[in-house]
Amino acid sequence: MIDQSKIGIRCRTIRFVRTVEGDLPKNSEGTIRCEIENLDRRLIFVQWDQGFTVPVFPHEIETCVEVDARL
Repeated sequence: MIDQSKIGIRCRTIRFVRTVEGDLPKNSEGTIRCEIENLDRRLIFVQWDQGFTVPVFPHEIETCVEVDARL
């Protein structure tokens, strides 16, 4: 199943993540593209600011809440 309800939400890694495209240090930021379920696991595809798109597990990231500086 593909879930596209979180497309465009910013996120960041909460720990070091090693991927096939490159390493993502803690606090690396990116934009969620979609979520899928594969073999009873949930994967989140993220387009990282480093220039590549790779899946990560939900426990490896957190969504970013941007605070409006005018408030």
